[in-house]
Amino acid sequence: MKRAPILFALLLFFSCGPNLKPVPNPVADKATTSKEFDLTQVETNPNRNLYWGDLHVHTSLSFDAFFSGTLTTCDEAYRYAKGETINIYGRDVKLREPLDFCAITDHSELLGESYCATVDTAPGYNSFANKYFRSIFKTDDPLGLDTAKQWKIFNRIMSGAADVNRSHPFFFKGYETTATAWGITLDAAEKHYRPGEFTTLAGFEWTLANGEAHLHRNVIFRDMVVPHYPVSSLEARNEEELWKWMDETTKAGAKLLAIPHNTNLAEGAAWQATDWQGNPITKEYAQMRQNFERLVEVHQVKGNSEVHAAFWKNDEFAGFENHTMGEPNEQNYVRYGLKEGVRLNQELGVNPFKMGMIGSTDTHNGTPGNTEENDKEIGNKGIVDIDPLNRTFDRWPLDQSQRVDEVVNPGGLVAVWAEANTRGHIYDALERREVYATSGNRIELRFFGGQGFDGAASGDELVKSGYENGVPMGHDLKPLNGKPQFLIWAKKDAFGANLDRIQIIKGWADEEGGIYEEIFDVALSENQLKDGEVAVDLTTGEWNRNHGSDELKVVWTDEDFNPDHYSFYYVRVLEVPTASWRLWDQIRHGYDYSNHPNLIINERAWSSPIWYSPN
Repeated sequence: MKRAPILFALLLFFSCGPNLKPVPNPVADKATTSKEFDLTQVETNPNRNLYWGDLHVHTSLSFDAFFSGTLTTCDEAYRYAKGETINIYGRDVKLREPLDFCAITDHSELLGESYCATVDTAPGYNSFANKYFRSIFKTDDPLGLDTAKQWKIFNRIMSGAADVNRSHPFFFKGYETTATAWGITLDAAEKHYRPGEFTTLAGFEWTLANGEAHLHRNVIFRDMVVPHYPVSSLEARNEEELWKWMDETTKAGAKLLAIPHNTNLAEGAAWQATDWQGNPITKEYAQMRQNFERLVEVHQVKGNSEVHAAFWKNDEFAGFENHTMGEPNEQNYVRYGLKEGVRLNQELGVNPFKMGMIGSTDTHNGTPGNTEENDKEIGNKGIVDIDPLNRTFDRWPLDQSQRVDEVVNPGGLVAVWAEANTRGHIYDALERREVYATSGNRIELRFFGGQGFDGAASGDELVKSGYENGVPMGHDLKPLNGKPQFLIWAKKDAFGANLDRIQIIKGWADEEGGIYEEIFDVALSENQLKDGEVAVDLTTGEWNRNHGSDELKVVWTDEDFNPDHYSFYYVRVLEVPTASWRLWDQIRHGYDYSNHPNLIINERAWSSPIWYSPN
């Protein structure tokens, strides 16, 4: 029974080592079919349309997804995003609502190795190592894995990823294999791009593990002007080296940005006022980070990163999908980062944490946009999350002290206000931060800051008033003569629950460098729960349809505005309480989640902030 692990260990010991021969990595235009499109024929809207997408998607070319049992290809993942039926783990699956745009972001770490293990024409496909890796799959059972072997391989790879002296493993066949795998991703993006209908964006995940800290970024390109192969944390070993690589790539003709995610798992390192070596950050550091990191992923399957109930006790809605590894840390959360950003802006003259908010899934099944709480196919994390039994029985791969059901949620989506559904328009909206996050629903949200808004306006007139008299989410308030106003409009998801309220979260730094925040309920549904009414029926999962509103709108003035304070404002829109996936599993399959804090949830949306600076 121990023969295979012994052979694997011997292979590791006697290996001749990885092929690390340098390979040129020029930036070039890799576009193929997209060169044929006439973008002038795509209709544009100066008031901007709303598009829904997922910018965090893994396929079988991600080593951790492959070892979780995922065989979904890039082509299949894009087909799924467009609303087509694909088969995973022997099951036909399909999105309820197609996405408008998507980026596949397989890990750049071990990308070439994954290619060699999964593609039968790749170098070394029939090597002992790759045969051993594929032997975890039971060919007669689409849900079958040799879990003992799977855990051994997974744990060895994860321990290597956190090693400060990390390098490619012995079975790495060279950077040309990484380039070939990258080419598969690019070819799929070109194949499925249809300007005006469905947009694909080239991307990858740079996955830095600093001890237990997750300091991961998704890197997204505007077009197909890309490097020969993507950089990984095996080459760019800290965030400053990543930004340096991005700067060099930009100077070579590419346009790209990096999006941090899972700051809830960053061990306090997400929003530090120091660089990776522990030195106080400089203005140059702050400017580099602001140039390349203009967004943060606030919600995904491995937890929510806005706030944590342990530190935001006065925020009654802070306990939403709070997952941590070990003890929670206040400095992991986006609201803390936004406050620290305005403090540093006051000190340095540049805000290093001036980031808009997006959501995405981080699916490792190749199923972008799979966020429905009541869908039996809610899993996004491979075999451990594919059905109710596995979720309650399996241990979480990254922290085996926890079960899968204690960690996962269906993930989020990113919403973009753009003139048209093309690569250029979607990317430009991301770069200017006119975007927002949701916890997986499709709440519509407009948010403007300025003065002189027409509170009676609706539809196109409301949007016109917003742009003419102010700035949209993600921007800086224009110079003010008096107190700022904020125009907010939200509409429920057509398939979702009613809206309960709109909140504004304000943060600021005072002259002494103290950081503060306040939450305002600026719009409440007239249909609040009455005494004795039940929000959610625990036996059927039905939410109270007499509660909440289809639409909420408000013009709110900050009466406590201090023109000397560096400040930010963002919107949080909350649905009425509904059943989470845990309640649906409890009702349908009899699993007991009655003590879980997220049995009933308020799905939500988070806008990108609007900032104010005295200067």
